[in-house]
Amino acid sequence: MDAVVLAAGAGTRFRRTAASCPKPLHRLFGISLVERALRIARQAGCRRVWVVTGWQAEEVERAIRASGRPWVEVVRADHWAWGNGASLLAVRGRVDGPFLLLMADHVMDPQLARQAVAAAEARRDELAAGGAMLLVDPRLEQVFDLPEATKVRTSAGGTRIEAIGKDLDAFDAVDTGVFIGSPGLLDELAALADAAAAQAAAGEGTGVEPVTLTAGARRLAEKGRLGAVRVTDGWWVDVDDAAALDHARQRLLAHAAASGGDGPIARWLNRRLSRPLSALLAQAGVGPNGATLMAFASVLAGAAAFAAGAPVLGGILCQLGSVLDGCDGELARLRLEAQPRGAFLDTVLDRYADAVVVAGLAAGALGAGAAWPTTAAAALAAMAGLPLSALMKDRLQLLREAAGRRFDPLRDDPPWLRWVPGNRDGRYFLVFLAGLAGAPLAALVLLATVSHALALGRLIHAWRHLGGEDR
Repeated sequence: MDAVVLAAGAGTRFRRTAASCPKPLHRLFGISLVERALRIARQAGCRRVWVVTGWQAEEVERAIRASGRPWVEVVRADHWAWGNGASLLAVRGRVDGPFLLLMADHVMDPQLARQAVAAAEARRDELAAGGAMLLVDPRLEQVFDLPEATKVRTSAGGTRIEAIGKDLDAFDAVDTGVFIGSPGLLDELAALADAAAAQAAAGEGTGVEPVTLTAGARRLAEKGRLGAVRVTDGWWVDVDDAAALDHARQRLLAHAAASGGDGPIARWLNRRLSRPLSALLAQAGVGPNGATLMAFASVLAGAAAFAAGAPVLGGILCQLGSVLDGCDGELARLRLEAQPRGAFLDTVLDRYADAVVVAGLAAGALGAGAAWPTTAAAALAAMAGLPLSALMKDRLQLLREAAGRRFDPLRDDPPWLRWVPGNRDGRYFLVFLAGLAGAPLAALVLLATVSHALALGRLIHAWRHLGGEDR
């Protein structure tokens, strides 16, 4: 399926209240609004993306083409001032069949686009019959600036739209701006555009209905050919002005920090520090891999400080590395830059960092006068236990995915085990506390204890649970 991103409007309210640049080029956490839409479309599985430009087209097109992506094509709308429906007509004859339609000024959870594409696949007969689909949100209490939203009234169990417009008196959902367009929708918009052109040619400049997507969708709804796809999860914001922009910024940050699977230290301490730090790094153009390298460097410096006999500094640097270790995932979600190779880099460097920390703690303990056999035993036990947290989590995730769901320690671990600080955030917080106390040997003992306790606890729990599933 192709995708179309509309980036043609003048954005008058936005330029009056938020920024003077073309709205599609405004950057949120280092990524322009139109770039976000491109990445969302690509993550939804679209093989090619058309970007429709209009107001200040040259500037917008120059920014889009600078990326050099072969799967992005730009088309200019001659009559963009007539409305966003007239802008969409610029792709008529260029897209073949149904297409994902996104607005460049809508910031959203990427899963909304994936939900729309999945619905198009499941309901392809409706599209083949000349229909179109609109992703609608029935969670009215969560809609930002509901009075300005385009309302819809659905029927047929919420799968069909019977009325759409900003001034509906009775409605049960709102338009999210995510469409599955079709030749049928383009035909309705073409009819509206022909009428507008005829009136313009006759000198009837007033009273002409704008050629909007809402108007085209209304014509389809009146014919019973506008399907509804109800949002089940996720969020979206129509960025029309400064207030909406600020709301989108807050939703992005909250979404970035909601990784799932965080331990108590990450939830209650690290995330409160990493969120503003990730925002600053994103604005500075630092990507997730950059944060991964910064976290690794901070932990290496902490290990060196422990070895040099500066445990307080070592603990602080290791805790900073733990906070930065959460920033890489947050940046990946903020900037829509999650990649398997980045996750792999993070996993490998985390294991090397753990080993170096154990070596630094052992050197620091020996330098402080600890006995060699005790230090060696604690270091070996810690070195053996530290990789088990990630190893067992990955293995359990594979088992859960085979059963159709993702492993989540907060849900799948037994309640008592969730409070064992054996995950990386908890372990590094223990290293931080031991550093403040000037006790590197105690840090090794704690690392060994909590890592093996977590591993054995998960082993026992998984053994019982998986055994029950087999029966």
